[in-house]
Amino acid sequence: MKTRTNKILLALFLLLLAVYVFLFADCFSQLPINPTPLQQGLVLHLHGIPMFLIQLLLYRLSKPWWWHLVPVLPMLVVGLGFMSFAEWYILGWILVAWWCAAPAIGCALAWAVYSFWKLYRKGDVRNAD
Repeated sequence: MKTRTNKILLALFLLLLAVYVFLFADCFSQLPINPTPLQQGLVLHLHGIPMFLIQLLLYRLSKPWWWHLVPVLPMLVVGLGFMSFAEWYILGWILVAWWCAAPAIGCALAWAVYSFWKLYRKGDVRNAD
């Protein structure tokens, strides 16, 4: 059962990541950039779902704790690259925080779900009836 769930999580992650990459490329492929409000919302917030799925999969599969930080590394690299390109101005900080909010929330939500599931499996949060 565990391997089936892991395969489902991985397939959903890859599917939603492909959808996000397609939407991102479609949004920024045309000049001048003129995305619709729906595209803006999806490009800014949809990547939190693949981050949630990959983080949950890493929690299920990895034993060393430092593997749980793997999804954060691409955000860090892209954020530092963008900040150096934006010359570290306050607007750059705001844009990076806005862009990285959805993946950070996805990772935190995966941590919360996995922690609750571990407590539930131990019996700490089950009903005492």
